[in-house]
Amino acid sequence: MSFLFKQYCCLRLRYWLLLLLFAVQPALSLAADFKVSNLACRSQDNAFVVDADIDFDFSDKAIEALQNGVPITLEIHLQVRRKGAWLWEKDLQDTRIRYQIRYHALASVYQVVDLQNNAQQSFVTREVAISSLGDVHGLPVILHSKLEKGKIYNVELRATLDIDSLPLPLRPLAYLSPDWNLSSKWHSCQIRR
Repeated sequence: MSFLFKQYCCLRLRYWLLLLLFAVQPALSLAADFKVSNLACRSQDNAFVVDADIDFDFSDKAIEALQNGVPITLEIHLQVRRKGAWLWEKDLQDTRIRYQIRYHALASVYQVVDLQNNAQQSFVTREVAISSLGDVHGLPVILHSKLEKGKIYNVELRATLDIDSLPLPLRPLAYLSPDWNLSSKWHSCQIRR
């Protein structure tokens, strides 16, 4: 009986150590992340637009995949809510703007594609292509006519890497790896009509 008890204790210890390893692993990971800075909202014509600088600090795994021809899709998520809105109140605006960066090995060119209108730009270096992705200026948020006069609204922005757009064989690994779970924190600015 003591032999079985020892085996049981050993298995339980392994179980808890494994759980601890999975809990601590994201904190120990040296994976990169995205950072939003200089977020500002302003009025332009009949709408509010947003300006921001996004540092897309890709992990080594994401860079390796890009270099091997895997297109990487990035998403900028914008939300507009009334300041002090209840949790159950619907967002006034919930927009996802998607961009893709690709590497064409034969031409040694990086291509950035705006997936909303299929506009494409080509770059000679990866650093310049990624930097252009993070240069957000004049991104439309919401029309003035959708806002009540005198009320304050929060505009929130977050940038993420879209794992669902990766090729199917790569997705299971990407969902489990912190090297692919790249996103920024939510950042906000306020607007008033």
